[in-house]
Amino acid sequence: MESEQVDEQAVEKNAEPVKERAGIKLAAVVALAGGVLAGLWGMGLIDGRSQAADEDEAKPVACQTPRPTDSQGYAAVCAALNRSDLPALLGTPDDRILTAHPMPMAIGTDPMVEVRLRDSAVAVIEGTTSVDDMLGMPQFFASKATVLGHPAAIYSSKAVVFGPADGKDGKSGLQNGPGTRNLIVAEDAKASGGRAVEIDVFRRDGGAVDDATMYRLAEKLLPTMPGWVAGS
Repeated sequence: MESEQVDEQAVEKNAEPVKERAGIKLAAVVALAGGVLAGLWGMGLIDGRSQAADEDEAKPVACQTPRPTDSQGYAAVCAALNRSDLPALLGTPDDRILTAHPMPMAIGTDPMVEVRLRDSAVAVIEGTTSVDDMLGMPQFFASKATVLGHPAAIYSSKAVVFGPADGKDGKSGLQNGPGTRNLIVAEDAKASGGRAVEIDVFRRDGGAVDDATMYRLAEKLLPTMPGWVAGS
């Protein structure tokens, strides 16, 4: 009996780090999936344009300089996402890239990049939230998928935006925004519980992003990511 009690205590003790890790993973997922385009309204891009874009439509957009708090991997991930054919991959070839920068709400040490176009935006994180982590969070209703032979999960979420004053207390704050479509893919085909790349896409008009678009984007983008492990 005493041995059984010790074993139960050991199990409970070992379970605590697991719960803590799950909580951290969930926070990271929410920060990405919910934080896509955070600040879109407050940064004056609600109309999908910027003064710089008006002045020079043809000028390529360079990745912004990382902030002191951004991951060292930011430059490589931004270079992979900030590609000239991104509008075509999104199914909107007449659109154009306006900015490429670190995500406004980036947290932790994983590189988080956001590229904004006139009519949509794409966010990418290369990090420790795995496909298994996502499939283990029922609140996201993620479905299993496969991309280039790698385990994946696809789901939908809501963006979080900095909204204007609501008229009640005169203060602005975080509000639920339009929906996003999200695809997370394991970097190594043999490690569904290892590092992964998540791609989130948002349309300014609030329209749904179809899965074919997500897979097309992932198939072109992922092999150019620094942590990608090509299949044999």
